[in-house]
Amino acid sequence: MSIWKLILEEIAHNRGNFAIGLACIAVALACVVGSVTLLAAHDLRTDQIIVEKERETREQMARLENDYRLMMREMGYNVLILHKDQSLEELRMKGFPTTYMPVDYVFKISTGGVKNLNHLFPILQHRTHWPEKDREVMVCGVMGQVPNFAKPQFLTAEGQYRDPIRETIPEGTIEVGYDVAAGVGLSEGDTVTLKGETFTVHRVHPRKGNEDDVTVWCGLDHAQRWFDAEGRINGILALECVCNFESFGLVEQEIRKLLPDTQVMEFGTILRARFEARARAAEMHKDAVAAELAYRARLGEQRQGLVRVLIPTVLLGAGVWIFFLILGNVKERRGEIAILRAVGAGQRKIMGIFLVKAAIMGLVGAVIGYLLGLFAGAAWEGFPFWSRAIGGLFSPGLAGVVLVGAPVLAVIAGWVPAKKAAQLDPADILREE
Repeated sequence: MSIWKLILEEIAHNRGNFAIGLACIAVALACVVGSVTLLAAHDLRTDQIIVEKERETREQMARLENDYRLMMREMGYNVLILHKDQSLEELRMKGFPTTYMPVDYVFKISTGGVKNLNHLFPILQHRTHWPEKDREVMVCGVMGQVPNFAKPQFLTAEGQYRDPIRETIPEGTIEVGYDVAAGVGLSEGDTVTLKGETFTVHRVHPRKGNEDDVTVWCGLDHAQRWFDAEGRINGILALECVCNFESFGLVEQEIRKLLPDTQVMEFGTILRARFEARARAAEMHKDAVAAELAYRARLGEQRQGLVRVLIPTVLLGAGVWIFFLILGNVKERRGEIAILRAVGAGQRKIMGIFLVKAAIMGLVGAVIGYLLGLFAGAAWEGFPFWSRAIGGLFSPGLAGVVLVGAPVLAVIAGWVPAKKAAQLDPADILREE
């Protein structure tokens, strides 16, 4: 009878014993493979978390940028472009520029590729007497926002702002500040005469606590005619985007290249507040990522410590268990072993039956244990069975070690009982039987 037939009959005869040994090896190797897979899955999950955190940070920063853009709109313009001969001291004393420049300047900026400016708004301001109401007011002639074609993301297909800071004043209307409206008793829809021309009050501005409360806004052509400034303006308001405060002042250099006879006033306090708020938000997200990395590092160290203790423990336990299983099997099969010896089976054949059985037990247990450990380790870290990450967690090296090492471990554990079985004296056993 061939040794393979004897081995198969031995396994079939002792199915329970073989199944227990198989389960022991599978569980032990599942613990080993699961532990190693858990560490690999931990690193993979950490990478995914960091990528997700960075993606969330980019999205939140984009939302934050949009929020700041809207807040800056509410706060008003933060750049004023003036003629280079305009005295800033006179500007502060009078409250409006007194030196004119061509209105074409705003269009040169619009097409000049200045990317840090947005919402260009040419104005003609002048403090004057309102003869029909016998009141001093600030008149501001406007023509609406001029699109900056270097900022196409804010423009419609027709080249106009999607969401302008200020809408264009309809022809034949004016807008008045809160104090002006309250002082002369005006409401929206009223008809009023200014400088001999009749207008409808398009809007009454809410109280702002600044120069706007005593201002009347009208079309630029009216102001140019009243103040003998046809084709001219005395200021260009704009909104500057400064994401890095180190670039503060660069806009002036860009404008001066396009328009050498101008000067630029940047309202640094507003710009710095916006930049510092962005920097704090970025630092907050950076700290969140660092905290997540630190937590994952501590967790990884704890798991590595557990694996260092778990792997030798389960392997030793599995070896001892296989030893006693085969030893018990030898004691149970003493009679059969004696008969085999009596009919001519040598020691090598007897040992081969038990050792090959142990090797088969180890190999099958290795396959089952590796698959169980792979899926269990991945599931522990949150990867489902059908996740693509399972393929990334499969380690050919670890699989090879397990498939070779498990049978070797089983053979080593079963060596002593198998040798003992081979050395039994058949005469003594048969006499006892």
